[in-house]
Amino acid sequence: MDNTITRNRIEILLLFALYIILLPRVYMDYDMSFWREWAVQVHRYGISNCYDHGLNYFPVFVYILYLYDLIQGTEANIMANINNIKVVFVFFDFLPLLILCGFRQRILQFKIPYLWLLINIAYVFNSMVWGQIDSIYANLSFLAILIGIFHPVGATLLYVIALNTKPQAIEFLPVMGIIMLYSVRRWSTVLYVFLSAVALQVVLFIPWLGNGGISKLFSFATHAVDLYNRLSICAFNIWYIIVPHNHYFINDKDTFILISYKATGLIMFSASAAYILWPLFKNICALRKQNLLPSAHNYQYILLGTGLLCLYFFYFNTQMHERYANPIIIFFFFYGVVSGNYRLYILASIPYFLSLDKCFPNYLPVHHYKIIWADKIIALWYTATVIYGSWLWWKLMKSKEPVVLTVPA
Repeated sequence: MDNTITRNRIEILLLFALYIILLPRVYMDYDMSFWREWAVQVHRYGISNCYDHGLNYFPVFVYILYLYDLIQGTEANIMANINNIKVVFVFFDFLPLLILCGFRQRILQFKIPYLWLLINIAYVFNSMVWGQIDSIYANLSFLAILIGIFHPVGATLLYVIALNTKPQAIEFLPVMGIIMLYSVRRWSTVLYVFLSAVALQVVLFIPWLGNGGISKLFSFATHAVDLYNRLSICAFNIWYIIVPHNHYFINDKDTFILISYKATGLIMFSASAAYILWPLFKNICALRKQNLLPSAHNYQYILLGTGLLCLYFFYFNTQMHERYANPIIIFFFFYGVVSGNYRLYILASIPYFLSLDKCFPNYLPVHHYKIIWADKIIALWYTATVIYGSWLWWKLMKSKEPVVLTVPA
């Protein structure tokens, strides 16, 4: 076991080092220009005054900018070396594998072919090429869900950090609640969970407690939902199939048939989410009632269900960016780990990568984004992923759970 863990650590860290050495010098100019500008503002005005100068991201990213500023030291270095901030984002791509494969743990005791995930260009493209931060909230939420089965307080802390990274982490809240129903068995634990969440949130808010920064942050958060009130921002979801026009220039509050596009999307998402959450809730409640440890069958419910919830969130809702499908890759990969079926992981990786590359032209030598109907082809591929994943979920619900004789310690 020790030799295996040592080998895992060496391989993961060597691959991480290789990725950092080969870190592409290209990035999404529009997004990275904000990172550069905000890092300069942190340098000029200090972390406590950053929300007075246009920065509208959540605290965790502000702390990353602050760390980057400390390392760079000068405005000239900040502007010249902004590409290096992607090292942090790539680190979070590696973090779940390092924790689950590089240490003794009882969180997920399955053989994990981690290289199958780490060499997947769809998994690392958003961090390594685009320079986006989605890996942080997605992978912290993934770890929070798994760790929450055994360590509710630790999971709560991870999830609070995820929520303080990007508001999209809210999509994991129902699953976190269901997991807590299993692991929280005493009122004292409820108190510890609550106090730890409040304490960490206060700590994260410390730089802005005395200067009105918190009110500005809450204003940004409440307006984040309709910041881009478009039908789709290159998401290539269901709207690219049922609406023929340019989706970026359609206001999602306009009427679609009888109600607005936004309301229609929310109804479709709510119905599909219920298809996931109610069976998951019953499965976890039965597990708790029988006082059993999770089996591979239960982990399939958790991982496939959460991945599908993220996919439905991206596929049906309006105002979606192409990157909001990011969490499905890691959840479907680990569903493959516990089920032995990696088809959904492969099927989901292809449209996600193609959508990122289509919005980041001239990276691949084959300019597939110039193909006629390319957006609809990607949307149809996502549709196939939704159909196949939903069928796997239906099949899982119909299957009988094997008897498990172990009980929680």
